[in-house]
Amino acid sequence: MQKGAFDTLPASPFTRLRALLDDVTPPREPVSLALGEPQHAPPSFALSAVSENIEQYRRYPPIAGTPDWQAAARGWLQRRFGVAACVSQAHQVLPLNGTREGLFLAAQIAPPKADGVMAMPDPFYQIYASAAVAAGAKPHYLAATPQTNFLPDLDALDADTLARMRALYLCNPSNPQGAVADKAYLEKALALAMQHNFLLLVDECYAEIYDPLQSPPPSILEVMAASGTPDAPVIAFHSLSKRSNLPGLRSGFAAGGDGAMQAFHDLRQIAGPQCPMPAQAAAALAWGDDTHVADNRARYAEKFDFAETVFSGSFDFYRPHAGFFLWLNVGDGAAAALHVWREEGLRVLPGGYLAAPHAAHAAHAAPYIRVALVADMAVTQDALPRLKAALETFTQTATHGAA
Repeated sequence: MQKGAFDTLPASPFTRLRALLDDVTPPREPVSLALGEPQHAPPSFALSAVSENIEQYRRYPPIAGTPDWQAAARGWLQRRFGVAACVSQAHQVLPLNGTREGLFLAAQIAPPKADGVMAMPDPFYQIYASAAVAAGAKPHYLAATPQTNFLPDLDALDADTLARMRALYLCNPSNPQGAVADKAYLEKALALAMQHNFLLLVDECYAEIYDPLQSPPPSILEVMAASGTPDAPVIAFHSLSKRSNLPGLRSGFAAGGDGAMQAFHDLRQIAGPQCPMPAQAAAALAWGDDTHVADNRARYAEKFDFAETVFSGSFDFYRPHAGFFLWLNVGDGAAAALHVWREEGLRVLPGGYLAAPHAAHAAHAAPYIRVALVADMAVTQDALPRLKAALETFTQTATHGAA
């Protein structure tokens, strides 16, 4: 078969990880620290809601969501960000089958431009690049490094790129580094979007997983509301996968400016999958409850407390503002991942596997590994000291080899 546009994209990080590790038999029971799949228990009332509404699988769901779902999502937006008034139209808050499909589909409504590009952070969530290619645009990668506070450098966007820009993807808080864009940064991104007529797509799915000692991450919707521009070219994306430990429910939502969400709504009417009503029933209860979220946040904080005792002063460790990943500088992420798998049966993700498919771009991520703190505390307390010991052996071996 002739190569298509998607062949320009790198393979899934997890496909690459399997190719790296699966021919090696680990010496003990494997533990995965690679996949960002929450292992904390989800709220039982959400699971019960699915079974209690099982008969609703017989009906086609409304694109805009059920009244209970709409009320719950808007209620959370008001409690968390105080923005219900700026997304008051029915089409301005829409349910999604997880944010992944929404992030992909939204690129299709971006303004058409000759030789168009869609910019995104690097490292990046692969759906951003695949969405750009599907929309007929070229991915434009913006390095997110320690020098840029692990956020894309908006000043690196030159006049030519801005003129061709159809969309800018941001991840706030960022995956994998856990950095948080403040309101000033978001204000700058919004001003650029309005000045240069591009769509601003902000993935906020980690917004509820933050260090309790830090301020809650802001939303682009707060900036939109404060600017008095309810028709701003903005869409924010939220999910229950991380917030409520419900990745299998595949439930999230999109909310944003009037015109952008009207276009997104109209596209979903003809091309978007509706969200099953049992899932909407569960989601309505989850969005309506903040107690389980605070408990979830506290459990992650305990694991970061422990990680800090293990890694402080090593591998450029820092405690992230948000998210549930460690981003450790080990010199060569792929080689280190293979080493800790071979020696300890610990599965971590090389940072370079999350980066753009060009050596010049991947270089800033290749020294890192991403470690997901999603398992329970007992697993974490067992795994992290073993991980540190294996990484120390790896770096000593690498240093002696270089000498």
